[in-house]
Formats: sequence, structure tokens, C-alpha cells
Amino acid sequence: MTTKRMLRKTGAAHLEMIISFLFFMGFVFFLITIVKPYDVTTLSSSVIAGLYDSFEEKIHTNLTSLFLKANYAGPSSCFYVQLPEEISEYSFTNSLIKSVSDVKINSKLENGNLNIGSNEGFYKVAISPEFENDNLDGCAQLSNYSLGSLVERRVSSYSSLVNMSDRYTNDYEGLKHYLNIPEVFDFGITCKELPEINMERLIPRLGNVVAQDYILEVLKDTGEVINARFTIRVW
Repeated sequence: MTTKRMLRKTGAAHLEMIISFLFFMGFVFFLITIVKPYDVTTLSSSVIAGLYDSFEEKIHTNLTSLFLKANYAGPSSCFYVQLPEEISEYSFTNSLIKSVSDVKINSKLENGNLNIGSNEGFYKVAISPEFENDNLDGCAQLSNYSLGSLVERRVSSYSSLVNMSDRYTNDYEGLKHYLNIPEVFDFGITCKELPEINMERLIPRLGNVVAQDYILEVLKDTGEVINARFTIRVW
């Protein structure tokens, strides 16, 4: 009798171990299928958010816009006004000037001196590293002028976008490091409004692709600012 009882106890213990093991495997299966601790989509979304922040930081520039009234009637073919540094949060870089009818006027901004090759009287002035100064020297100083309607904003640089697109083709791994993208991920950036900004590569057929759209203001060297939708993909 004692031996039979011991055998029954041993069998019951084995059965309890089997049941416990099945419960454990069921719990693990639940975690894998329902909770998904390995969820690649969530991880990729986090990578996209980080990529956008890095992308926007690398391509951003500043744009200062203001209105200038300056009546110059001297003998020189151009004049300059000295812009006070305190009027702008940003540093004075390069200038782009247009008449009130949007005709480009030769200009040069250097050491706070804004050189203007015209006697229009009223000017729309834009200041940004995105522009290129014209070759304009030997201008006469004009002390009597008025400034108004100054607006400053952070925008995206078109030239930086073009350079990044070229680097995507010629130095993809270096660009990934520049944008702080984890090595295990690949990425692409496209823009419908700017099809020349083409950062695309082959996506594996079985790859898990996560995409997100972002709208940015893009400044061109012509002074044009466009709203562009960028699609960022990570896989």
C-alpha cells in the first residue's frame, strides 16, 4: 500500500509539473502574440520621430524679412544703409532685395551694411544664409531711411536638402551616421512638391515599413518659400 501511495504521489507531482509548464508556455504565447514586446512598428515609429528631429535640425536656416524706405538721389549708382544689429535675433548674412513689384535688385549685405543698386525708394528686403550676395561695392552711405514690418522665422534650406539628397546617393552610410539613425534600420525621404529631393532605395519585399508625413516651409535662393510635405520611411 505504501509503495502504491508513493507512486500515486509521484504521478500527481509529474502531472502538476506538466500543467504548470503548459500554463507558463500559454502565458509566454500570450505575451508574444498580444502584448508584442518585440513590436517593430512601435520601435520604427520612435526611430522616425528621432529621424525627423535630426533631419529638420540639419536642414534648417533662418529668414528675416523687412520693409525698407530709402530715398537716395546722389550721384553714385548704389547706396548703403547701416542696419542696427539689435533689430534681429539672427546674424546678418546675405541679402535678397526686390522692388514692390517683385523685381530683383542687386544687393550686398556685409558687416551690417546693406548695399542696394537702385533708387526705387521702397524695397522688400530678405536676409538669409540661403541667398548669395551680388558684387556691389563703392556705394554711398544714406543715413535717412525707415524700416518696418520685420518678420523672423525658422525655415528649411532648399540647398541643404539638395546636398542631403546627393549624399543619400553617394554616401548613404555616412548620412545615416550624420542623422543618428541606428545601423539596423534603413530610411528614405521623399517630397511630392520637390521631386528632385529623392532619397529612396530598394525596400525588401518582406520589410516592415513605417511612414510618416511632415510639412515644412522650404526657402529657395530666389526668395520663394513653399510648403512642402515630406514623407519619411523607416524599415
